Amino acid sequence: MDASVIAKWILPGEPHQENAVRLKEDHVSGLVELCAPSFVVEEVANALWRGVKLERISVEDAQEALKALGDMRIELCELDWVHVSEGLRVACESGLTVYDASYLFLADEMGVRFVTADERVYEMARERFRLLHVREYL
Repeated sequence: MDASVIAKWILPGEPHQENAVRLKEDHVSGLVELCAPSFVVEEVANALWRGVKLERISVEDAQEALKALGDMRIELCELDWVHVSEGLRVACESGLTVYDASYLFLADEMGVRFVTADERVYEMARERFRLLHVREYL
């Protein structure tokens, strides 16, 4: 799962928010396990920063949300130089950023489906990787 999904848990009025929240609830209840590269923390924080700048969320609420995410037991995977080199390969082949490609590579390596709310990532990678757009999560 990427930061685009997690941001929907926090920022009000997001498209497909109900599906994203259902995924979160399924994780909390143990129906699904969620994992992401550890840099997802900074990416979510950056999305919340944008939300603060656009006055969609207060700084205090954004900080509290980040702290609460730490209690959710989302598995954070550290990527080493070899993993990132594979992410770079995927990025060069797909035209995605290394960050987005690293999510894809990690999910592929773990044999799990990658969940995103990012239309661009979904469209550019759906033929090659096992993806699920959050709008499809039931």
